[in-house]
Amino acid sequence: MTAAARDEQRKMIKYNHLVANLLIFHTAIGMTRALDSIAADGFGDAVNPEGIGILSPYQTEHINRFGDYVLDMSLVPAPLPFALPQRQQARRQTTEAAHV
Repeated sequence: MTAAARDEQRKMIKYNHLVANLLIFHTAIGMTRALDSIAADGFGDAVNPEGIGILSPYQTEHINRFGDYVLDMSLVPAPLPFALPQRQQARRQTTEAAHV
């Protein structure tokens, strides 16, 4: 096996890891939105740590790796549904206050 072929294989492996990580991230965002929607509809008690603990964004079913996917680059994605942890916000406020 030549060095060029190994480099191409490494690129393909890294690409496949990137795609898998993007699918997991996309699924985690979808799950978060669904859980937030359930809580907003008045079923917040149904969203509990035990139930969330068995969920996993790593899907192995219903993914067509070789499918035909169409990307509409004109669509603006919705903002991500997360906030910075309090620790980071407090650190940023302390840093901003020092610069003023």
